[in-house]
Amino acid sequence: MKKIILTTAFMICSVFASDALISECEAGNAKACHNVGVEYYESKDFEKALEFFTKGCDGRAAKSCFAISEIYHNGEGVSKNVEKAIIYIEKACDESDDPEFCDQMDKYDI
Repeated sequence: MKKIILTTAFMICSVFASDALISECEAGNAKACHNVGVEYYESKDFEKALEFFTKGCDGRAAKSCFAISEIYHNGEGVSKNVEKAIIYIEKACDESDDPEFCDQMDKYDI
């Protein structure tokens, strides 16, 4: 019984955390949009993940641009599209000081 209560409490907290992140995203917080995208991605809802990653990327969150690139490169929930993947990996590279994103461009022979 204790396990059921703890599991239920955790699930309720997760829902509220997601609602709070969605509200922050809607208020223009690109990092929050990215985090919501991650939640949807991890639950395999690639359409919703792409929606929130796009909001994050539009808000200059390089991690979101990179995530979109990976979704298109791997064809996760969308048709595989290397051209779109390249657009978003380049945007991730441009938006970030982290060389990791630019290093990932090698797999596209850019």
